[in-house]
Amino acid sequence: MMKNFDVVGKSLDLGCGDGILSFIRAGGKFDVTFDDYQSVGNLDKFFENFDVHDKFNSEYAPNIIQTPNYTFSDALDQKHTLISKAKKLNFYNNCVVHDANKTLPFPENTFDSIFSNILYWLDSPDNCFNEVARVLKINSGKAALMLPNSTLTKFSFYNNLFINRKDDNYSFLKYLDRGRHSSNIKSAKSFLEWKTIIERSGLKIVEHKMHLSKSLIQIWDIGLRPLFPVLVKMVRAVENQDKLIEIKQEWIETFLKFLDPIFELELQDKLDQNEEKAFHYFLLEKQS
Repeated sequence: MMKNFDVVGKSLDLGCGDGILSFIRAGGKFDVTFDDYQSVGNLDKFFENFDVHDKFNSEYAPNIIQTPNYTFSDALDQKHTLISKAKKLNFYNNCVVHDANKTLPFPENTFDSIFSNILYWLDSPDNCFNEVARVLKINSGKAALMLPNSTLTKFSFYNNLFINRKDDNYSFLKYLDRGRHSSNIKSAKSFLEWKTIIERSGLKIVEHKMHLSKSLIQIWDIGLRPLFPVLVKMVRAVENQDKLIEIKQEWIETFLKFLDPIFELELQDKLDQNEEKAFHYFLLEKQS
């Protein structure tokens, strides 16, 4: 989606989390011994919608085997724990702990490049787009944003079967959803709805694409999420680290037998099932 977006000049990763997503997109690679889930907590409260990633272990050490093709000037996230992890990547020159629901701690016309995959988690789309427009440089600045489409609500098992139908027989799906309906799905909008908000903020659309078909979303919706706590416990129970890595490599190879052809079909638009895809990609500039 983002092949036409270059991170150049003064840059911001808005809602960076632990930085892993942006690090990999930038060409960074990790050794197979690195486990992004080595620093997680609240496993006993997983089904109470606690954020298991909201924990920092001082021994957290990404085993980097290939550095990224570029770095970000600034990174912002509201959680100290995630910023602490992001700092370990040496991928961000400046890391800021800040709630993106509030006015961003940067002057007007600061950034040449902004990337964000979290705006739809925020309380007010209008406010966050106004802030992106404010800190983006006029004429030359570009912002790359991922935003949910209205079809995402149709593809969600929890939303479609329990929320929409109001059928208590499907209430068990709350263990699958774990709060996503009340956060990102509630912000899902059509292209025209997002376009209205974008233009109202003083931004203009340079490029628009759609990605993540119904098939992919439903695979992701179920995935291994319900098994996450017990899988982490299983990993921690393996004392022989060489054996653990051997199992991990076999795990990866097995999954790729399915995931590689699935994503190839996605690239060929053979998985859309006559439905609009679930996510928008917008490349934006500030209006003159």
